[in-house]
Amino acid sequence: MATLSRFISRLGEKGLSFFKLLKASEIFTWTEEADTAFMQLKVFLTSPLVLTGTQPNEDLLLYIAATDHVISTVLVVEGDEPGHIYKVQRPVYFISEVLNESKTRYPRIKKLIYAILITSRKLKHYFDGHRITITTSFPLGDILRNKDGNVRIVKWAMELCPFSMDFQSRTTVKSQALAEFIAEWTDLNAPSAPDISDHWLIFFDGSLNINRAGVGILFVSPNKDKLCYVLRILFPASNNVVEYEACLHGIRLAVELRVKRLYIHSDSALVIN
Repeated sequence: MATLSRFISRLGEKGLSFFKLLKASEIFTWTEEADTAFMQLKVFLTSPLVLTGTQPNEDLLLYIAATDHVISTVLVVEGDEPGHIYKVQRPVYFISEVLNESKTRYPRIKKLIYAILITSRKLKHYFDGHRITITTSFPLGDILRNKDGNVRIVKWAMELCPFSMDFQSRTTVKSQALAEFIAEWTDLNAPSAPDISDHWLIFFDGSLNINRAGVGILFVSPNKDKLCYVLRILFPASNNVVEYEACLHGIRLAVELRVKRLYIHSDSALVIN
């Protein structure tokens, strides 16, 4: 499996049951789950995916995925092919890593950035010779460029700094292999619809101009009563800082109101994630 890892999409997920067995301390027991995974892996290998090569200085795409225990990436080349009206995407290399216990506690954003980091280490020759466009629905570029962010992320950003990388929102996937890569991640990470009938709701937003900054907060109780608050920020702040302050002030107010269950809404993916 380790030898064939570059050819297998999301190998960490496919082999997770094997890795759990190998970590067992005393008794090794072959489980039904491992047997099912082994049969599925054999079926996958009977119809192997053909990877493609790259041309010098050719732009490449990077798709990333993260679950509770595994991070996965796929490096992709996009180009014109005979018989196709639009450009076709072909996978170049798959990377997958099963996270150790400490890394499983990373927030989702941090796992995705870590996925970029390990890919740049393992595929440094691609990152050195090509411009990489990372397709994601998360604001990873803004987080990596934030000098006031988490210390570990700042260190990772410094390591990634020498490479030519762009970030773009994920658009239409033009390959069945990549569609499966994204679909598997979506299925594994689709959150269940929460029951918020007994929750308070909070909506917040920050406002910033040259002279001042402010925060607007709206609470909606389970009985649909509404409470509105407006706060002024009396220190220099960036757009992101204003959004964070709005969230923090809202939570402080919720504590004062003795709210026990709170469902938070925001248009800032950076804050929410």
